[in-house]
Parts: sequence; C-alpha cells; structure tokens
Amino acid sequence: MRKLNTFPVSYKVEGRRIVIIGGGEEALNKARLAIKTTASVVIVSAAPAPEFAELDVDISRTYGPSTLDGAALLFIAAAGAVAERARADARVRGIPVNVVDVPAACDFYTPSIVERAPLSVAIATEGDAPVLARLVRARIEAMLAPELGQLAQLAGSLRARVAARLSKVQARRFYEDLLTGVGDDPEALLEAHAREATGEVWLVGAGPGAEDLLTLRAQRLLQAADVIVHDPAVPDRVIEMGRRDAERIAVGARRGHPAFAHPEVAALLIRLARAGKRVVRLTPGDPTACGRAAEEGAALGRAGIAYRLVPGVGTAAVEATCEAA
Repeated sequence: MRKLNTFPVSYKVEGRRIVIIGGGEEALNKARLAIKTTASVVIVSAAPAPEFAELDVDISRTYGPSTLDGAALLFIAAAGAVAERARADARVRGIPVNVVDVPAACDFYTPSIVERAPLSVAIATEGDAPVLARLVRARIEAMLAPELGQLAQLAGSLRARVAARLSKVQARRFYEDLLTGVGDDPEALLEAHAREATGEVWLVGAGPGAEDLLTLRAQRLLQAADVIVHDPAVPDRVIEMGRRDAERIAVGARRGHPAFAHPEVAALLIRLARAGKRVVRLTPGDPTACGRAAEEGAALGRAGIAYRLVPGVGTAAVEATCEAA
C-alpha cells in the first residue's frame, strides 16, 4: 500500500497572519480561502486586482521584513524579486511556504475544503491531482447538510458538562447519539448516558474479507466500537475500518499464538461489556456459519449482556475455514 508523503493536520491560525504575495487571480483564489479563517490576511502587491477591494484583507504595496511578523503561513502567487525575498525570509523564520502551482517548492499544499464552521473537511492529493480533489469535494458538499456546523457548535458548548459527568467511553457514546439525532433534548440525553453502566456486544460477520462486501450495518458498528475482538482470519483492511482508537484483540489461532477457546472468548466479551465498552465480535463470513454466534450469544444472554447479531456475506471458502478452526 502506498504511503502518504504528507501528514494531514488542522493548522492553528487564530490571532496570526496569512501573507499572500501577489495580486492576480491565483492570489485572489488563496485570499478567498484564507478569509474564511480568523487570521488577518495580508496581500502584498504593487498592483492588486480590483476584486481585492471586496474582500476583508489588508493590502500592502511594498514588502518589508516586518511583513512576516506574526505570520502563520506564506503563499507565493507571483514571480519576481519580492517573491524570492519573502520566500527566503520565511525559510529563515520557519514559516511554512506554499508556492502556487509548484508542488516541489511547497512545504504544504492547499486542499479542497468543505466548510461547515467549525467543521471542515479537507481533500488533498499532494498536488498530484487537484481536479480530482475538487470532484471529491463536490460529492461531499452534497452529502453534508448546512446545519452540521450548528451541531458542532452545540457539541462544543456541552464539553465541560459532559467531561464532568461522563467517562470517556460514555462521552463518546453521548456525542454519537447527540450528533446522529438520538433524542431531541441534549440535557435528557446527558442524564440518560450518565446512568448507563453496561456496554453491549455486536456479533458481526466480516463477509469474505473484502471491505466493499461488508454490510452497511457492519461498517457503522465498526465505527462505533470501543473494542474489536476478531479472528486472525479477518483481513487487516477490514479491521482498519473501525475507529482508529478502538482496541483490537485477536482471539483465534495463529502462528506462535495459542487459540482462545470459545468459552474464553465469551468470558472476554462479558468482561469488556461489563466495563461499559461497545464491542464488535468480528468473524469471517456469517457468524452463524461456525456456530460461534450461538455459543457466545447464549453466554452473553446468561450474563445479562445485551447483544445483537449482524449477519455477513457468506461464502463456501469462509465456511470451510470455520470448519477447520
């Protein structure tokens, strides 16, 4: 699998400057993007385009060393001595530089952005395919409702109260329910999660091992799980569809590691659920094909742990693997 040459981050610019060298169309495009932030935007150009007068920017006809004071980022959208001097000064000061349309000269790239402040989604291709980034952005724009920003603000306003009342696991569930519309009253929802003590288990089939053959429900539950308990036969690319911070526990036989007996797996699921965790028990194919779902489900039921069965796409090859396990 190819690795990224860049590390995606959200870069703080509040209370700082974004400096743009140039007064033409490319500089104007960067300015329209920059003014969506709380940074002060400074345009350096001896002859800026008339459209800059419509933007909330400061225009400087000349460049001096103080131009970069307090700068978080520098965009160079022009050629010439001023651009080269600003670029050299930024290097000395450690200010990241973007030279428009010259990827090899950039410290960072400007992604296509879907903005629902304070929510933002950035799509980048490391400068290789900006048209593709714009096409992907258009699809995401159509998916995200305009009011998502208001939901993000609501979640932010509740952070102090949530942190005081709920554990990290409970808080994550609260925000998931809040942002997916489970309950109209945030305060009632907070009280309900504060009373929640026991987790739940989902017995999920991974199908034949391809990400695009997971059911939609399986994908959603993997994203919601605190712990993913999986057979080693389930491919890494399927397991990685879960949350990045979810704990992953392999419980089947693999080289150099003893297999968990089925009763031990059930005991593990019970222990995790009693600790308040949401657990996905991930098996190849359909979990009912190997009979494990029945055994583990029965054990969970006797322990008073809520569980749900999520069938997967079964194949003959997967069922043969189950029989050999």
